[in-house]
Amino acid sequence: MSDQLTGLDSYEEFVPKLKQAVSDMPEEAVIAIVYSDIKHFKYFNDTYGYRRGNRLLARMSEMFSSGGVGFLCGARVVSDNIVCARICSDGNTAEFLGKIKESIANIEHVLRKEFLCERIRMTAGVFFIDAQVKGINVETAISNANLARKQSKIDGNDSVTLFLPVMASRIDSELEIISTIEEAINNHELEAYYQPKIDSLTGKIVGAEALVRWVKPNGTMVYPDEFIPILEKSRQIINVDYFIYNEVFAFIKSRLDRGESVVPVSMNVSRQHLKELEIIDYVKDLCAKYKVPTKYIEFELTETMCIERTERVMEFINAFHDMGISVSMDDFGSGYSSLKLLSQIPIDVIKLDRCFLRSRELGDREKIIITSIVNMTKELKMSSLCEGVETSDQSSFLAGIGCDAQQGYFYSKPVKLDEFRELLAVGCTR
Repeated sequence: MSDQLTGLDSYEEFVPKLKQAVSDMPEEAVIAIVYSDIKHFKYFNDTYGYRRGNRLLARMSEMFSSGGVGFLCGARVVSDNIVCARICSDGNTAEFLGKIKESIANIEHVLRKEFLCERIRMTAGVFFIDAQVKGINVETAISNANLARKQSKIDGNDSVTLFLPVMASRIDSELEIISTIEEAINNHELEAYYQPKIDSLTGKIVGAEALVRWVKPNGTMVYPDEFIPILEKSRQIINVDYFIYNEVFAFIKSRLDRGESVVPVSMNVSRQHLKELEIIDYVKDLCAKYKVPTKYIEFELTETMCIERTERVMEFINAFHDMGISVSMDDFGSGYSSLKLLSQIPIDVIKLDRCFLRSRELGDREKIIITSIVNMTKELKMSSLCEGVETSDQSSFLAGIGCDAQQGYFYSKPVKLDEFRELLAVGCTR
């Protein structure tokens, strides 16, 4: 029985049709399994209603079956997940993939125009069945196309992704992280750690950076480089960021209420925030909820984000400056457009990337470069902070050239909240 909403086959009908098509295909032909969905379809339903969402699915399915190259059969698997088979008689897979991408881009364009919604985006995975893999189980082929779709969703760069064998094992581990992070937040497995920022001249704590740590119930630590890069490819990183923001605001509020000393705390901003800037309203709500003076709040943008999304970054910075919130540029000097950025973006704090201190003993060239950057920040009325400080000599050099603040293991690693409270009680780390 066909799917009543889309008019496509049911999955149970699609599988035998695909098997037959593969059995009958000519030696030189190739069949593409295209598994697709609509990005954030749930949000479309929530915003415009299920009736309009159903119309969107029906229209998309109609275009799949009537447009594009070599359509054989298609089915709605579940919700907005649609799989179809297309055939190319000459076996030119590179050209075939290009036509599939073009077809999906055209469907996106038509849907955005007809439904008056610029946020409509599609994700698709493609698996090719040719003479070499003709004997493959067709449900495995469908699964491979679905894996490629999931990889496309994780990468977030290209709307159409071709299946590669390495995806099978990588996808499983990445999706496990993406699918379990919300539960980890609810179970209080995530924690905010704080790394002090030290005044170069006085050695006193003048701020901190809030960083996320994930500790599972069995005590196993999931290190940031294991899950942050994966989550940064999806909207799940936003939930993690919001968790940390809320923790920081609550921490500052608790100290203010007790009459304890307070230092500004900086928080990292994922590139996902720059897509829609929902973060601005979220932070406004936090300010209203906790009544925290914005002079204690700072947000960090990476140099790469500033390079890639300069105009959006400007919107972000202006909005937070209007609220009295400072913005710093993290990892400064790790890219190739650093100096040009400083002439365009009104940053408050420059954080020199740890790459400048890669050598525990600084050479003359490194010293000249670091000194020049620190002097330049002073001329631009910006504050300077150097990350990755690990030795007394490095610290003394930075203090000598007038670098405002320092951060690194020489002073303190990122520590749990209770330990950071103890450091604040004495005002320094050494």
